[in-house]
Amino acid sequence: MVFEHANMKYGIPSDMERKGGIWILRAGRSLARPNYSVGPKISENYALHFVLNGKISLAFGDKVVTLSAGDAFCLFPHTRYSYWEPNGDPEPKLRMQWIVLDGEAAESALTRIGLHPSTPFLHNVMKGGLQAVLDQIYGCVDDDTIGHEFGRQKRLYQLFELLAAAPAKRETKPNWLEQSVHYMDSHYMEGITVTDVVHQAGVHRTHLYCEFIRVHGISPSHYLMKLRMERAAVLLTETDVSVTEVAFSLGYSNLHTFSRAFAKYYRISPTSYRLQHAPVPT
Repeated sequence: MVFEHANMKYGIPSDMERKGGIWILRAGRSLARPNYSVGPKISENYALHFVLNGKISLAFGDKVVTLSAGDAFCLFPHTRYSYWEPNGDPEPKLRMQWIVLDGEAAESALTRIGLHPSTPFLHNVMKGGLQAVLDQIYGCVDDDTIGHEFGRQKRLYQLFELLAAAPAKRETKPNWLEQSVHYMDSHYMEGITVTDVVHQAGVHRTHLYCEFIRVHGISPSHYLMKLRMERAAVLLTETDVSVTEVAFSLGYSNLHTFSRAFAKYYRISPTSYRLQHAPVPT
């Protein structure tokens, strides 16, 4: 029995799209018929659905959630699911639009915007031009003209950008502590402070300190200092740049501040450290 009127377009990802790690397999639109119901079944890909009108109940695991116009949900691979129009409404009011994704980066991208197999839905996302981007994807998904794959990738990333910004209130980033470490590892030479790290993590300063010390054994300020001083030691012993150049390279505003920090960390001045660790002439 057919439970919907559906239009679907199929895409063939180019080599360039596959190398990008995420691509669109197909896109579609549907209008539900009375007694609309799908499943239980298992998806083979990542199917991202957008509710344009009406309501839909989604069952995943032992949970059921009812979604309304403006909401979205994702079917993850190898996960059993069912969905249906609730209350047995005889009028086919439910309209949806969807894109099906594949690639090794697909799950990471979905996680980044807050979609997980345990919480596969988002509320109130249909704003900020998202409908227009969905329509553009639908219009180009099956176009295999050379060059059009760039447009598909552009619109796919636009879609994720809009989804990332859509929810009015987000939960704390699930990997905020790991991201804080990556942030410091990447930018410690640019004069960042713990305040910058707190802003990037999106948590309270005290929470950052407590969790960082619990996991890494040192405070975030000490970790930043460790990164800078270890890099300073390398520059002093393995290059011929001046001590002043080392200071500026590590984000210090002047030589005095750097020299004082270095001496506090190593119990020796930068110049003395360089002389002490100079290669022995052969």
